[in-house]
Amino acid sequence: MRRKFDRHILYTGLMGLAAGFLVLGSSAHAGDARLEQDSRQAFKAFASPLVGNWDCSLRTWEDRFHERMVETSQKRRFSWVLGGHFLQESVYAVLRRGELMHVGINLLSVDPTNTHVLVSGFAAGTPDRKVSLDGELAPDFRHLSGRLTVVPRNPEADPQRLEWRWLDDGRTSSRMYARASNGREFLHQELVCRRAQEETAAANQ
Repeated sequence: MRRKFDRHILYTGLMGLAAGFLVLGSSAHAGDARLEQDSRQAFKAFASPLVGNWDCSLRTWEDRFHERMVETSQKRRFSWVLGGHFLQESVYAVLRRGELMHVGINLLSVDPTNTHVLVSGFAAGTPDRKVSLDGELAPDFRHLSGRLTVVPRNPEADPQRLEWRWLDDGRTSSRMYARASNGREFLHQELVCRRAQEETAAANQ
């Protein structure tokens, strides 16, 4: 059971989440104090709205023809850790009776010298594998895209590119793309998350 869930959550780090490169309208150079401050502010603006609990649905297709789809339910929790310098994403698989199994963890931070948001992800069932993401974050912090790196790599199964965005209804969508043997890219996984019902109810009171 654990292997089945881990296989489908390993790459969904930022809601996947993720990593980004923010193009700042600043003339500051690498190492400049202004760039470091801008980088940390950008990271806070991007990450702070994610803090809390989320209900998620993960769909996975094994090939470009989308003939077979596997869908699993997840819960994800984002929280600031280590003095607020890192955002931790904890991933839980929802089992048939509603029990939760902690199956993954992702850690997000920012490189103050170049505004890269750095992400490292690990799964319980494959502790020898590490997933990293490096991409570009839009100026409005509502969309990012990046390249996925998995070590050690399985070229036949590992997604290589991620597109993450906020949807108009307050949900987030994370799409991961892999490359088929013929070189064509196809949608491999889609993770859609909404704020947990208990948090939404509390906010409306």
